Amino acid sequence: MNLLEKVKKLELDADEFGFRWENTRQIMQQIQSECVEIEEHLGVNLANQAALQEEIGDLLHAVFSLCVFCKFEPQETLRATLAKFERRLLAVKQLANADGKATLAGHSFAELMQYWDQAKILVRHVERRETSPDFEEVPHFIRDDEGERN
Repeated sequence: MNLLEKVKKLELDADEFGFRWENTRQIMQQIQSECVEIEEHLGVNLANQAALQEEIGDLLHAVFSLCVFCKFEPQETLRATLAKFERRLLAVKQLANADGKATLAGHSFAELMQYWDQAKILVRHVERRETSPDFEEVPHFIRDDEGERN
């Protein structure tokens, strides 16, 4: 059983036992609490990597608890978001290359975010056009390696 299946199984088992969230607001409060704890560990002592890793794990668990509570499949949710990130990253690379940049290493965070915002707009625009019967109009960065749309 993979870890995302296990988190779903454990969440459903807890729910069956009566140990459950009542609403999404409670889960969001837990997520925010975990973020605060992570910030505390980042701000105080990066040498305590084990504690930081534990808090990041708690955050991941809380996020996947929200996913299961909302009746989403954790594996599919993560797959979809990674596919979206991949399309956007490829768009960032193409935009930077079009500007004559082989890499964005050494550029300011503000510049990175400008490329990211442009990529989001570009990918969104292209995805809206996916309904076009002319598949070749869809740029390669929104298709997977087999030529299928992501």
